[in-house]
Amino acid sequence: MRLFVGYKAWKEEDYLLNRMTLKDLVRAYVTYPGIQVYAVIILISLVGGLATMTSPWVFAGAIAAGMFLFQLAWYLIHRFVLHGSWMYKSPHLAKLWKRVHYDHHLYPNDLSVLFGGLHTTLPTILAVAGPVGWLIGGLPGAFGAVTGTLLMTCITEFLHAGQHLAFEPKWKYWQDIKRRHLAHHFHNENGNHGISEFFWDKVFGTYYDEAKDMPRTQTARNLGYTAEMARKYPWVKELTDADAHRTGARRARAGEAV
Repeated sequence: MRLFVGYKAWKEEDYLLNRMTLKDLVRAYVTYPGIQVYAVIILISLVGGLATMTSPWVFAGAIAAGMFLFQLAWYLIHRFVLHGSWMYKSPHLAKLWKRVHYDHHLYPNDLSVLFGGLHTTLPTILAVAGPVGWLIGGLPGAFGAVTGTLLMTCITEFLHAGQHLAFEPKWKYWQDIKRRHLAHHFHNENGNHGISEFFWDKVFGTYYDEAKDMPRTQTARNLGYTAEMARKYPWVKELTDADAHRTGARRARAGEAV
């Protein structure tokens, strides 16, 4: 297993996405550059927190608060930002929305758009968890909250990868959250906004356990970015067409090389 690979090298790894074992899943996960960056920052935050803390209970509480905060923040961002229409209506935000969520729903089994991008996740985590932790316990509290949020990010990303790829989890809890998350992607995108848990979906009334519990939508894959929306707000479509052109050109060159 190669660690600390670049994104291009990682993307070109020969993953058997149609029949992924737990070993394959772990290999894809731990060699992803973003996860490695998270691990480094977790280590730095832990060391910083332990070096500056005056109370281990306050530091531990800040870590727990960060883990709890992640789940609520993810629910709110996922539901009201990523599933909103306002980003693709802006020529300045269309590219970001496309990469962060549109491509993930359009190509739900594509490993390259499965993990969150560092350029969006890290600033959000630092901007939200840092101040909350500071209010709990000053500098060590900020270190603790960032640690907890990143730990929960890593756990969620691992479970999320297993939910999307052709991996069959043995743990019943993982099986259940996979079924609910895939229903969000293929049945009705207006519910089940959680990934590793669905507590906030239950609180806010967007939870459903089985597909039969919610009507099927026609927008689970395109998030409401229909042909009509594309005519009004063409930026995501233009980027998608350009991506398809580049992919076709690469495949053509690969065929010529063979």
